[in-house]
Amino acid sequence: MEQQRQQELKGLFHMLEHTAKIAEDAALTGAFSGGEARCIIQFNNVLTRLNGLDAVPGGLFDELHEDASFSQIGIACHQLAAYLNEELDTTADFRGWLDSFFGKRFMENLTEELSDKPLGDLIRKAVPDFLTESTLEDIAETFPVVSGGKLTIDADCGGIDVQSTEDDTVSVHIQRAAQIKANRRAAEILKNLDVQIAHEGSDVKIEAKFTGNAKRWTKRKNDLDVQFDILVPRHYNLDLKTACDDISVANITGDVKAETFSAGLRFQDITGRIDGVTSVGNINLKGFNGDVTLQTKGGNIALEGGTGDVKAKTSGGSLQMTDVTGAINGKTSGGSITLRGCNGGADLKTAGGGIEVENDGPVLAKTTGGSIRCQLQEASSSQNLLLDLETAGGGINVSLIPDIAATVEAKVLGGSVTTEFPVVAEMEGAVKPDQLHGTINGGGSLLRLRSIGGNIILRKTEANDPEEV
Repeated sequence: MEQQRQQELKGLFHMLEHTAKIAEDAALTGAFSGGEARCIIQFNNVLTRLNGLDAVPGGLFDELHEDASFSQIGIACHQLAAYLNEELDTTADFRGWLDSFFGKRFMENLTEELSDKPLGDLIRKAVPDFLTESTLEDIAETFPVVSGGKLTIDADCGGIDVQSTEDDTVSVHIQRAAQIKANRRAAEILKNLDVQIAHEGSDVKIEAKFTGNAKRWTKRKNDLDVQFDILVPRHYNLDLKTACDDISVANITGDVKAETFSAGLRFQDITGRIDGVTSVGNINLKGFNGDVTLQTKGGNIALEGGTGDVKAKTSGGSLQMTDVTGAINGKTSGGSITLRGCNGGADLKTAGGGIEVENDGPVLAKTTGGSIRCQLQEASSSQNLLLDLETAGGGINVSLIPDIAATVEAKVLGGSVTTEFPVVAEMEGAVKPDQLHGTINGGGSLLRLRSIGGNIILRKTEANDPEEV
């Protein structure tokens, strides 16, 4: 019985070997299109049988998903075969496969190592460099400029990182590599990424565009690793655009415009106007002095520690702003909005979450998918409107300093209105369980509160109360 078991295990081992070879050939040549499903079924059947023979520990290996690529299939087969190798002593058989796949001449230098090296090490050493990465010579240039100039980058792919230097120069360093094991055409695509650098006066312009037949393969740009690392004078303007990968900018005094399609934006210590747009990624801004406009369709937006008017919009994420001084206009269709330690007017709208505000200044907030919690530390008596809060999917909880002078108009549908402040009714019948119309401390700025589906609560808090709303 044991001999039969060993024979079956050996057969399964060889099946894994050949499946791996087929998968890797397909990944390199593009052959066997559509054959992934057959290889996946075969691997999963082998794994099921090995589990039935108690040849592998339960849970050590996972079945392949139905959308696995040829590269993933090859790796899974190698890993499972490597585990079986210890029990079956199939090093010689595996060497024969390596001979057939890489060629006997290539394996001549590995003869002595086959007896004392782990199988995984042998595989990694046996794989030629051309199967992993192809690189082009780095581009490195430095241009003399003066402060106040402009750097423009327009790239079909690649990450961009811009930082400041004390020198009156723009230093350009561009790295280019292609991962070709999964896509043998990646090296060709990389060579057709035409990089042009122009220097005129105090301005530097970089264009990186695909030319020739490579335009047909722009969907495979994820197989390329292109990076633009740029140093510019501290006082400099930026206009940056890439079709994929992140853009990051730090320690710049000047106007910054950045746009990427499928990645994130990161800004830090920027003095000047900021315009940032991405279709998929998150946007993070820390330390700024100037007006800000940020937009993403598929990520979150976070700001911390800055002065300037802010416009922030996302269709699929949340907004979070901390220690911002300036008027804030924030909109999201798919997340929450949070303001902490902010100072200035705020106009906030969301259709998919709650709103939490800690702010000094008038607040307009509307949500159809959550509650609103608002804490005001101070308020100027000259403001006509202090709060205009409306929710169709939750309650409203407002915290105000005890000596605030305000006029209240609060109404709920499906809930109640409660207050810790003494309210003087404007007219008879103006105070009911579901509504409140009157004045606090003689009247003043207007508090307009509307809720459908929740309660409205007005409570007192000290000006320096650290409690979160």
